[in-house]
Amino acid sequence: MKTTFKLSAVALTLILSATFLFTSMKPAEDGGYDWMKNRLNASKAFTIEVLEAMPAESYDYKPNEDQRTFAAQAYHIAYSIDYFRRALEQGAGAQWAPGDENSKTKEELVKWATEKFDDINKFILEQESNDAFTAGVMSYLDHNTHHRGQIVTYLRMKGITPPSYR
Repeated sequence: MKTTFKLSAVALTLILSATFLFTSMKPAEDGGYDWMKNRLNASKAFTIEVLEAMPAESYDYKPNEDQRTFAAQAYHIAYSIDYFRRALEQGAGAQWAPGDENSKTKEELVKWATEKFDDINKFILEQESNDAFTAGVMSYLDHNTHHRGQIVTYLRMKGITPPSYR
């Protein structure tokens, strides 16, 4: 029996809202997120390497009919980074409207993801620490890791050795 799970925009908004509602807004004593800079940079670099590893002609690959194509996964990653950036700033008011996940080329997706990583990393590093924001950052990183892990398996299914984890 095959089970699929799709997180709707409403569910994602509810998860983010609950994260913000049930965590403290007390500022951390260290004052910022400089301690996270290396982790943010590593997440960006590793994800971009994974996107680069798949040949452009295989961006339409998907393991089965129920899964996204590699291109759609890459699109989802980049769009989600943008969404989490807006949600971290705006809270539950951030709109989820991704558009056509198969609309961009490899080159466009790599460029877009790079820009979105740069935007969110800069934004995070400019913030004062607090528990609610930290919880949101952790959700963002977990989400990215989840989808990056999925496309690493796509690479393996195509016989491509993925970049080494960092």
